Amino acid sequence: MFDIGFFEILIIMGIAMVVIGPKNVPKLAKAIGKGWGEFQRTFSSLKEEVMNEAENVKQSVNLEGLEQDISAATKIDVDVNLDLDLNSPLSDIKPKED
Repeated sequence: MFDIGFFEILIIMGIAMVVIGPKNVPKLAKAIGKGWGEFQRTFSSLKEEVMNEAENVKQSVNLEGLEQDISAATKIDVDVNLDLDLNSPLSDIKPKED
């Protein structure tokens, strides 16, 4: 996610030891872990609510039915008869020979 390597983590831990102090680093790590867990739970809950609401809107609008109706309305059935009628004016046209 942040593309932080092992040495970057060591540098951050070293700075944390100096700034915060060795006694408070475990407390800080615990607080960060709890905060991250709460963030993930909240984000998952929000994501689930949005997905449920999108599904409800999709069902109320009947999106699949609309897609089928549009597909059926835009589908063109073309039956081309490639045989030339001998009485047709096009019967005089002959393919070009190489």
